[in-house]
Amino acid sequence: AICLLNFIPYFWMILTGFMDRSTSTGAVPQWIFTPTLEAFDYLINEKRVLLNLRNSAIVALGSTFFSILIGMFAAYALARYDFVGKDDVSFWVLTNRMMPPVAVILPIFITFQTLKLLDTLGGLILLYTALNLPFVVWMLTGYFRDIPKRYEESAMVDGDSWFGAFRKVTLPLMAPSITATAIFVLILSWNEFAFALYLTSVGAKTLPPSLMAYAIGVNVQWNLLGAACL
Repeated sequence: AICLLNFIPYFWMILTGFMDRSTSTGAVPQWIFTPTLEAFDYLINEKRVLLNLRNSAIVALGSTFFSILIGMFAAYALARYDFVGKDDVSFWVLTNRMMPPVAVILPIFITFQTLKLLDTLGGLILLYTALNLPFVVWMLTGYFRDIPKRYEESAMVDGDSWFGAFRKVTLPLMAPSITATAIFVLILSWNEFAFALYLTSVGAKTLPPSLMAYAIGVNVQWNLLGAACL
């Protein structure tokens, strides 16, 4: 019953996307109406919302790939090797997740402006990779520690190199953990709002900040907002 009650706002959002403007702005909510694709047609053909959707997909998938690729080897090093300052490095990696994004928007904006990375997909991918790396390293380090080191040592005794043992033995065992971490990183990258809002304007704007345009102003077009959210 609680789940059904919580689902009502989402269901109403879906219905609103298929309303015309007059129906969606009426004082009395209407559950029975004639569905229309008017809002979707306007968003796709006039507002080019599919471009924002494409940007979100490229940035989210790109940053997820590089975050997992780089973070996987960093986590492996922290889990397998002993070196001076290892605990300090682990703690430093974790503290990078403690800083709120709004605290560094201004210096990052100036850096991006200097490097001509404003309103570029490459700039967002680079930034999201840096933001997600601490999470990836912290998550995968624990998973690597759960895999006995003797598995890799046995493969190396049989003639495999370090990378061969890693690729043939450790990586297959880590596949579920890497997949789970990648899903979390994909969600974080897809939903990121603050940096995407301030570092993009038109060409590289992703979906989350583009939705805000339909939720502000005096006369909110609820059917457009519902269709955009859907």
